[in-house]
Amino acid sequence: MHTASLRATHTAASTSSASNVPKGSRRRRAVARAKPKSPSDEAFGPFAPPLDPLDPHPPLFCFYDARRVLEVRESSVSEGAGDATLEVSFDFYATTTRVSTTDERGIASTWNGRAFVMPWDVVTTIANDERGVYEPEPSEAWDGGRWRKVVTFSDDTERAVSLMPSGPKTWPTALIAGFSMHRFGVGVDPKEDTEKKLGAVAPIRKGARVLDVCTGLAYTASMAAARGAHVTTIELDTTMTKMCRMNPHSKLLFSGSIQQLYGNGADVVKTFKDGEFDRIITDPPTFALAGELYSAEFYADLKRILKPKGKVYHYIGDPKSASGGSVAAGVVRRLKAVGFGGVEIDYDAHGIIAAHDHIKLMKTSSSSSSSTTTKTTTSKTDPKKNGRGGGKKNAARDRRRDAPRGSRRFSLNDDDDDDD
Repeated sequence: MHTASLRATHTAASTSSASNVPKGSRRRRAVARAKPKSPSDEAFGPFAPPLDPLDPHPPLFCFYDARRVLEVRESSVSEGAGDATLEVSFDFYATTTRVSTTDERGIASTWNGRAFVMPWDVVTTIANDERGVYEPEPSEAWDGGRWRKVVTFSDDTERAVSLMPSGPKTWPTALIAGFSMHRFGVGVDPKEDTEKKLGAVAPIRKGARVLDVCTGLAYTASMAAARGAHVTTIELDTTMTKMCRMNPHSKLLFSGSIQQLYGNGADVVKTFKDGEFDRIITDPPTFALAGELYSAEFYADLKRILKPKGKVYHYIGDPKSASGGSVAAGVVRRLKAVGFGGVEIDYDAHGIIAAHDHIKLMKTSSSSSSSTTTKTTTSKTDPKKNGRGGGKKNAARDRRRDAPRGSRRFSLNDDDDDDD
């Protein structure tokens, strides 16, 4: 993985191997649209993950803990206190470690049986970078004081990809060509965002067949597998598997319990048998980056491979926003056009739920998933009225042009563009 290096003698990160990519570049590399007869075709797998889990996994550090460490260090110096310590995490709070703030060398600790040092100027640099996740540079020992930012450039999609902290003590997200993959900073973090998506098509029972389109950091695939589902996940970009390898909360992807396929989701779904899946979660990039994953042809394939009582969740971004609402209108129209009898917008999960028959969104008291869930029902209600959620007003909106009005660049509160 190409990364941006950070030396102890510097107070700013050096440029990464992705620095020659135009800022904000959204180029999408042409992907072969071959349509193999079965998923055993060598172009799509299934095959073993291209990487094994990192062993040992390096310590990871980011803005939130770096800032806390410096605050405690400054306070202890100004108050003349003795040794000041605090709990931090080097794996996004899967575990915690107590460190001292009075060691003149910097943060000195042990991780996976190996000692490492993070000099104070490096800690200061990390504390000034809200978007970065840092690791020690590989060497026989991690005590050389050289740390680098976790970022790489994808040859598959020609985009820069990096891990990014989403908040204090929360799971990280990924930053792809300037877009974050998950909702965060708006009252929800990436873990809760994933729980809402799965909650929207609850229940996911043990033994259920689940298809996850666009693996991303594998949160959806991992959470479904942890509930006992048999999960198949599709990813276009093998670089995302490298990011999963770096992310402690993606480790279930390497357990052997999740079937990984690589390729364009619009092509791979054609290889599945009719009625193969109980649940389908499709979490694509923006319409501008992956328009084929919003097409009627793709939706027809989803309908074909969905079991009779199955459900589909389709992420669209905030349906109350201008861009999300515009995309939602087109998605709803096309899902109905290919024959889904039930189509509903789930405002809490920022997605659209579809089923062969009619569905009804119901409130639930569950705090661990979405505040709504769906029930598949058989109804004689006019299917053209199903899923409007707003009668004539929204029916008129559905007829409007459904292309997005543009894609926003990344911000700390961005929640419209992701593919988890």
